[in-house]
Amino acid sequence: MAFVELSGVSLTYRLGKETTAALADATFSIEKGEFIAVVGPSGCGKSTIMKLVTGLLPATGGQVQVAGKRVGGPIKGVGMAFQNPTLMPWRTVSAWPSRIRP
Repeated sequence: MAFVELSGVSLTYRLGKETTAALADATFSIEKGEFIAVVGPSGCGKSTIMKLVTGLLPATGGQVQVAGKRVGGPIKGVGMAFQNPTLMPWRTVSAWPSRIRP
């Protein structure tokens, strides 16, 4: 059994009446301990795949499984570093409380 498995996964973004197919019928698996790289040009779906596998986005079609369980929401113990710093853009290193400085 694969550790990560996508079976016929599709994701369509919707904004009002407009739709954009980000993934269509993606199928692949990753074995436990296997190292892979997903490469491609900007906008090809790399981040979308990561968001689906980590449960940050629900698939609009197909099924995503991690460790034999269907992904239905964010997975505990999994982290993802986004390319753009969007978590707390108003914070800076100098804004950290003094109690955590060495």
